[in-house]
Amino acid sequence: MKRVMNKSIIFIALLLMLSTMAGCYDSIEVDEMAYVVSLGIDKGSGGNLILSFLIAVPISVGVGGEVGDVEKSTTLITVEAPTIFGGVSVVNTLISKRINFSHTKLILLSKELAQEGVEKHINTFVRFREFRPNIFVGISRGKAEEFLKAVKPVLEINPAKFFELFMVSYKYTGYNSKSELESFYLKMECTCNQPVAALLDINELKDSSEFNTVLSGAKKDGSNIMEGNYKAGEIPIISDTKSSSMGLAVFRGDKMVGEMDGREALNFLIVTGELGHVYYSIPDPVENRTYIPGEFPGTEKEKKYVTMRLAMARKPKVKVSMSGDKPIIDVSVFLEGDILSIEGDQDYSAGKDLNKLEQFTSDYIKRSIADFLVKTRDEFKSDICGTGKNLKRTFIFWDDWMAFKWMDKYEHAEFNVAVKVAIRRTGIVAKHVPLSHLKGKDK
Repeated sequence: MKRVMNKSIIFIALLLMLSTMAGCYDSIEVDEMAYVVSLGIDKGSGGNLILSFLIAVPISVGVGGEVGDVEKSTTLITVEAPTIFGGVSVVNTLISKRINFSHTKLILLSKELAQEGVEKHINTFVRFREFRPNIFVGISRGKAEEFLKAVKPVLEINPAKFFELFMVSYKYTGYNSKSELESFYLKMECTCNQPVAALLDINELKDSSEFNTVLSGAKKDGSNIMEGNYKAGEIPIISDTKSSSMGLAVFRGDKMVGEMDGREALNFLIVTGELGHVYYSIPDPVENRTYIPGEFPGTEKEKKYVTMRLAMARKPKVKVSMSGDKPIIDVSVFLEGDILSIEGDQDYSAGKDLNKLEQFTSDYIKRSIADFLVKTRDEFKSDICGTGKNLKRTFIFWDDWMAFKWMDKYEHAEFNVAVKVAIRRTGIVAKHVPLSHLKGKDK
């Protein structure tokens, strides 16, 4: 009896060992897959989609630094199909490898498509296991296909690395935001927060003589344009890299309802507490005494600026209360800055002048944030900063919260903004002594 049991145990153990050595039925070798770096989706004809697959060429990605290697590191395939995976099947008949999205860095949707609604596309990405939750979601102001054609990563041979770094530039510029698939989906489904996505486009400028056209087109009511007051595709810059990212695409539900420029994106990061360390310029408080928000007196040469490195000192505080049917939203922001540049003659390194700079900067940013919040209320009617989350916590039952209809209430919100800016460091120059104080001003 014992001998039979021992044989049975040995037999079962051998079966278990054999099962661990068996391969997966759906296994596929790494070199048998075509890795999509970026997927672009445009609106096609008759309800179809135009799908653009930017695929990495492994041999070219591995080479180093030779002229022309960048162009050879990717190949673009465009197909029209009724569904995303229908397009994948068509592409698989063309190439020798199987399409794979496990290393995709960017999903690029055209503005035209986003304005009609992206729910069915986002649900597709979330459901399929190859699309990682941290894939970046971007909105192309033009055609996504044309944007991917124009991508030319000059400083990075690896195309996947290029898109990864390209989409996190908000950490040190503040001109767009972290827009990943998972967070976009959760905000799209949320009743107290709405999604945003990075705004992308192609810069068509070929010569610096065209800058005036861009600048004049960007000005409104005679106001001055600061750095960051642009949207992707409208930036006064010339580069071998034609792709640009600046500003935000604003959504209400799954539909895109508007755009914000780079400075407005920076305000979004401040209110949501996602601001990194960014360069921020303001008019000189003393040199521009008659300063009106967005406007300078006198000629162009009289403008003076103070530039600082700005960061969050602590997370912003957002409090929401109701006055009848009107939400009262109180936003309290605490920032810190380091002085990097003073173009005027004033010394802001200590004393009353330092306090003056702190107060002026606080008021300047306060006005900018207030204008930003009003724009989300009046123009977009979208709570992209998630202020409703603070009020949602006060509801015990889900049905009561749904009946409350926060997004309708947000259209009548009143904002109270408080901003404090503390200048921590004034640079490695102990005291600012302008040349005019030593030799006198030129007559």
